[in-house]
Amino acid sequence: MRRGLRACGPVCALAVLSLLLSGCSSYMSVVKPVPKLSVLSPELENLTDVVIETYLKADVRPVFPSVLAVAKVRPATVSNYGYRKVEKDAALEVLRGEEADGWRRMIGPVAGGGEALLEQVQFVSSLLVKNPVTLKGLRDSAALLHAPLLLVYLQDDSQSAGYNDAAMAYWTIVGLFVVPGNTVGHYTTCQGVLIDTRSGFILATAEGEAKREENVLRGAVHIARDRVEQQAQAEAVADLQKSFRETLAGLARSRGGRVE
Repeated sequence: MRRGLRACGPVCALAVLSLLLSGCSSYMSVVKPVPKLSVLSPELENLTDVVIETYLKADVRPVFPSVLAVAKVRPATVSNYGYRKVEKDAALEVLRGEEADGWRRMIGPVAGGGEALLEQVQFVSSLLVKNPVTLKGLRDSAALLHAPLLLVYLQDDSQSAGYNDAAMAYWTIVGLFVVPGNTVGHYTTCQGVLIDTRSGFILATAEGEAKREENVLRGAVHIARDRVEQQAQAEAVADLQKSFRETLAGLARSRGGRVE
């Protein structure tokens, strides 16, 4: 009987490992996502020659200090639930926490000369925008908020998880609990456009991105996945806000804008 149990030991261990390792493949580096603001406006997706010429001849100059309306849009998604596809239209996201505070900190002097370029920052509420969300609807909401400037940005994410080269140690059983043989990765990209509320002309663009990868134990994959997701998203938004601050200051210094 004892011999039978001893013989079963390695077999049972291999069976357990097979169950643990099944359904997972080698880690593939997480791919950079590319959000498309053109989904909010057919004009941005298919610019005709006439529209291009209009953009080139336009002389839109923002006046500072100004009021900025900020809108973060969640891209449309398609999810598979068994044999059923569920489509979700683009929608506004509620800005809160550090992300909201980062935009509020735009108020005050941001230019090299110390001029206050923004005297107020307003967040576009879903109560003011009809579904589906469009660029025209966001401009209407910015007008209701008395904001001559409108910043619209999208955030897109991609993630990956799998075994790394150290995963071979998992076959020693002990390695399963002490070797970080799994890798999780998350990539977040934010893209935004600064729009003149009155005319709808694009004044500038800004973007931010962040990539996080981490080697973890097999049992900590889910925890690490949530952690790198939060870190990448926070860093990408902070990068976007830094880019926008620099863009706004450059816009005020250039011929494209003036400070009164």
